[in-house]
Amino acid sequence: MLKRRRIRELAMQTLFTWDSQQEASEDVVSVVAEGDPDLRAGRGEPDDPDVTRTAAEMAKGTWEQRVIIDPWIERLAPQWPLRRQPAVDRNLLRLAIWELTNTPTPPKVVIDEAIELAKQYSTEQSAAFVNGVLDTVLKEQQKLTQSSS
Repeated sequence: MLKRRRIRELAMQTLFTWDSQQEASEDVVSVVAEGDPDLRAGRGEPDDPDVTRTAAEMAKGTWEQRVIIDPWIERLAPQWPLRRQPAVDRNLLRLAIWELTNTPTPPKVVIDEAIELAKQYSTEQSAAFVNGVLDTVLKEQQKLTQSSS
């Protein structure tokens, strides 16, 4: 379980960096994973290569689908356009929506993990914001699934 959280954390940090640079550089995941021990939450050792590889795959998949994900977020939170959202929130939402729509991970796990990362890395209001947007995404996704059955 901690391994999956670390994967999401690395993927979110990678997306944050790519978002800041407006460019997806392949070496960012390695830099984030192996960089300053403070960035590794004081663990003092580099991440398992499988963790780094999986985080890179998640970040890459999310980055490639942001042209689909971003309008969805903007529609669900019109009072908070992407440019006004804290960068951590924006990238947590992107990552969680990608995971909800592209992996078999249970939705409750995806949403709970995104909320925990928001609590750890963003503002006091971020957890509630992330929860609200992801809950609506899940409801819309479930409606689509039911209507196509």
